Amino acid sequence: MKKTIKYLIVPTMAIFLLSGCVEQPKPLYSWGNYVASTGEYTLKGHEKEVREKHSAELKNIIEESQSKDIRVPPGIYAEYAQVLFESGQPSEAKKYFLLEKNTYPESTIFIDRVIKKLYGDN
Repeated sequence: MKKTIKYLIVPTMAIFLLSGCVEQPKPLYSWGNYVASTGEYTLKGHEKEVREKHSAELKNIIEESQSKDIRVPPGIYAEYAQVLFESGQPSEAKKYFLLEKNTYPESTIFIDRVIKKLYGDN
């Protein structure tokens, strides 16, 4: 009986000790405070202060993702571009539309349509 317990306890303890050494997987994306920010922007985006706060959150998500060496979440570049465009910064906005397209090639058709509608070109 004691021998059986010994054979169960030692491997179990080893598993627990070694599992603490396993490196956690790197997150795929960093969303920051996106959910709360976009909710407020959806309701009150016409207010300058709310628009600026949402723009800052999007920029923060982009910078945090880059600093952690992970991809910017899908749609963030495009949404940031939209906010920039609405804030009267069309040339800066276009850079971020193109970043969305380059980061997520599957968005090419959509982003090309947006660019054509907003800028009249590709």
